[in-house]
Amino acid sequence: MRLRTHIVTGGVIGFWIGGPLGGMLGAFSGAVPDVDLDVGSVARGARGLGALAIAGGALGGYLLRSPWVVGIGLGGGFLLWMLIRLPHRGPTHSLTMAGLWGLLGALFLKEPGLAGAWTAGYLSHLLLDALTPQGIPWLWPLSTGRLRLARWRTGSLWDHGILLLSGIAGLGLLSWRLLNG
Repeated sequence: MRLRTHIVTGGVIGFWIGGPLGGMLGAFSGAVPDVDLDVGSVARGARGLGALAIAGGALGGYLLRSPWVVGIGLGGGFLLWMLIRLPHRGPTHSLTMAGLWGLLGALFLKEPGLAGAWTAGYLSHLLLDALTPQGIPWLWPLSTGRLRLARWRTGSLWDHGILLLSGIAGLGLLSWRLLNG
């Protein structure tokens, strides 16, 4: 599916679970599995964020005299650098990575609704890409077999339909929230 479909669908699910902030976290998480693309806005953003993490970790570690800050910055930057180099729809499109992403959310987002929105956005991406002919490696690293729930091509009428339905659901959810406080 297209990036905008992932962002809107993840955002709507996140909003449903965690309110407005959950919507933002769900939209962000809905795009994250595509960090493995060599091109596009997600990969460019990941490269920039990785460089920022490394520089910030080094500077913050020096100023705070903390090897932990240096380690987190270097580790985070290196992790992003590694993820960008993975094959598209590879490990980042697995339940293993979704579980790690959810664990990260549970550790840093203390509110269950926000951690749920964070995780659900990621899972929505996997579900949508499982609807494409390429499918996804759900059980990586245990299996390289790919799960294909349908054969809907990226950019197809199905992709546009999912985007439209997600948008309508989001507007309905927003209206319901506004009317019911």
